[in-house]
Amino acid sequence: MTPLQFYRAWVACIITNCNLLSAAAFSPPRLSRFTLLRGTRCTHHVHSPSPARAVVRCMRGGLELQFSHTSSDEAAAAVANDDALDTSSYYERLLSHFQGDFDNYHQVVEDRKRGLTPGEGGGHEHIHCTLVPCPQPCDGNAGERDQWILAAFYFNGNPRQIFRFRAYRLMPPPADAGDEPVRMKLHTLLPALEQRLRQCSEQPCSWWEEAWDVWREDAGNSQEDGEIAAEEWQRFQTVGVSTLVDALPGCDVLWEPNWDPAKHPYLSADEYGDGAATTLPSGQSCHATMEAGQKGAIVDSISMIPGKRILIKDELSLWKDEFWINDRGYDPDAEETNGEGEGMPFVYGNRRGVPYKLKRASEIRIRQDEEGAKPNLALERCHRSEELGWTLGEEYRTPDTYETKMHAIGVTVEASEK
Repeated sequence: MTPLQFYRAWVACIITNCNLLSAAAFSPPRLSRFTLLRGTRCTHHVHSPSPARAVVRCMRGGLELQFSHTSSDEAAAAVANDDALDTSSYYERLLSHFQGDFDNYHQVVEDRKRGLTPGEGGGHEHIHCTLVPCPQPCDGNAGERDQWILAAFYFNGNPRQIFRFRAYRLMPPPADAGDEPVRMKLHTLLPALEQRLRQCSEQPCSWWEEAWDVWREDAGNSQEDGEIAAEEWQRFQTVGVSTLVDALPGCDVLWEPNWDPAKHPYLSADEYGDGAATTLPSGQSCHATMEAGQKGAIVDSISMIPGKRILIKDELSLWKDEFWINDRGYDPDAEETNGEGEGMPFVYGNRRGVPYKLKRASEIRIRQDEEGAKPNLALERCHRSEELGWTLGEEYRTPDTYETKMHAIGVTVEASEK
């Protein structure tokens, strides 16, 4: 048997026998044996018949194959089992949901069918959200430590059109705090880190290693390819990450398991004015509001309109496979007419107060070996939606597919974007 024949047989065997959709597969990234093997990072995708997907990843020491498989029946069963068997804390459940890729393409298609265009037209822009948790040691203490998450938001299924980078720090409430909410602190990225991540915008599973490299370089102590000890990685999370980001004052978000009709009116709103009540996703959920309340918080814009002050108002709702974002920005320096900020000119957000309804496109988790162990900090991105997989970037679609998808929502694609 030639090497090529052996490789093809190996891929076929894995595609036939792998099943990664166990309940444990969707826990937040953790580590059982804390070692990160550093080396060449490049990814090549080998497309296999739907719904299977094989990925060959070039790592130090040679090639290794990873495989992820999702069918609609298995995905539905995974959601049902997750809700029925979940005995984790509210904080741990929030972490398990707050990762991966989400996209609102389906909402945008429906908007356009109804004649709604972005901005003053009352429709939504096509946005994508990628959430990459910082890997944690698998020591059973996930519910007791802070969790850093790198987040990117981009337009039109194109990771090269990122309009916002954020670093979120989720903080568990004290064990004796009862129903106290989970606090999430928002941060912008320092230019050195943001520039580095933009260079690999289509490879989010490498972002935390890139952040590590930036931190080491800033400290004048760059490290050759090799292993990162547990103690070093822990120091990076507790001390290093904070030196790579700037906090957004007054913008803390508070997560709770129940929603308040006064704070989240969009959850019961008539979205298109046709008398149809909003249908909420099934399963357990998490809901967030700004600690500043309905008055919002004023920040200096960095990415959207540099040098401009913006009044931010934000509410969030999260389920296992959907993420609703009711994010609005106003110009606080314009004349205010009603004392609530709604008379200020809109800078961004939906004019009708309808949230951006993003559906899950992928899970992001620690890569597992054939025995189910998690030997290093390398993350993998696994499809959860065949309909939205194309939004992950160029490697997940053909140019013709992308042009067709964009045409359906009224977006013209330049040749350089295909």
